[in-house]
Amino acid sequence: MSVDPGYAGQTFIEAVLGKVQRLRRLLDDLGLDVEIEIDGGVTPENASRCVAAGATALVAASAVFNDRAPVADNIARLRAALAGLRA
Repeated sequence: MSVDPGYAGQTFIEAVLGKVQRLRRLLDDLGLDVEIEIDGGVTPENASRCVAAGATALVAASAVFNDRAPVADNIARLRAALAGLRA
């Protein structure tokens, strides 16, 4: 979890990125092919940092489903933010 659990739309906890980096290194050192998912506070502004830290799955519900823009536009913003990071 990259937010304090309890309600939607919370701010991303940046310290989670260091934990993800350490976990990714540990898993790689052990030769384990394991997905790492970040859930909470993921936005177009921090999604690329999540992937760079080692996350392989992102949950971005509040960034997609909100009243600031249509869902399709929000998904397009996330895709643009992640374009070219991983195949």
